[in-house]
Amino acid sequence: MSNKLIKAGNSRLKKAADSAVDPAVPAELQHNPSSDNAAPGEAGQQELSAFAHGRVISADDITGTPEEQLAYVTDRLVEIDVAGKRAEDFVVLNKAALLEVAQERELHLVAGQSNFAQWASSVLGVEQKYVFELLKDAKRIHSVSMLGPELSRHLVRASARKVMAEVITQQGLEAAQVVMTEGLSQAAQQGLKRPTAKQLAAIAHDLATPSIPQQDRQKGQTAPAPVTPQVPPAIAALERAVTSLRERVYSALAPSAVRAAFDADHASTLDRLDEVDAELQRIVKRLSAAQRAAASAEHTESATV
Repeated sequence: MSNKLIKAGNSRLKKAADSAVDPAVPAELQHNPSSDNAAPGEAGQQELSAFAHGRVISADDITGTPEEQLAYVTDRLVEIDVAGKRAEDFVVLNKAALLEVAQERELHLVAGQSNFAQWASSVLGVEQKYVFELLKDAKRIHSVSMLGPELSRHLVRASARKVMAEVITQQGLEAAQVVMTEGLSQAAQQGLKRPTAKQLAAIAHDLATPSIPQQDRQKGQTAPAPVTPQVPPAIAALERAVTSLRERVYSALAPSAVRAAFDADHASTLDRLDEVDAELQRIVKRLSAAQRAAASAEHTESATV
């Protein structure tokens, strides 16, 4: 009887889709992200990530042609960067959860400490002020997550999260999405991977501050400011999207620009064009869905008039 149970247990471990999962490694590093779209019947055959089980990549992993090596290195850098960001949030949120419980239940008194911050700082090996900053940052992570993963994933620094959390609180979620979108646009123009806290704060300030009327220097009086209709944040975001496509995508796809890129590196150029094509197809699908939603809303509005 016991042998049958052991045999059944071994069989379960071999067949389990998660039998190779290492609980000490972030979930996104357990298997290759490219296998996420595998067919249901192939779910148990997902390719393990190169980082699974806490493995460190070596030079022996990087093989093939120079183009294949470049693609491998680039993909792994992006993979570990994204996973690292999620792991950092995971650590902060769990530390904060534990500290909140300890503070509410006054567990520091059980440890013989009269001061909560002093006890927590000694456990974590940090300054006392960091304890409360950690608790605040955990709330900011929850707050900026409302922006959606496409925007919030760029807020890797606590200073940037602080700015955007304040924008959400003071100006609303739609305004915050506009600020973040504009920040990403400015960062890309400057060759940065993500906007800085200073950039985001400046954009938020400009969005919230009305234009200052020009001074009539001759008369020393304030000239009346031109009356312009206030553009809703959601409309402003669409206008910026149009401008971004016109200024950045059109120029990059100009025949002369593509020829210059092809002369520099024909293989990479073809790869990038394929990526652009894939992204444009996604945009077309989203645009079609948006147009259907707008048409439906217009039909509903006209029916109620």
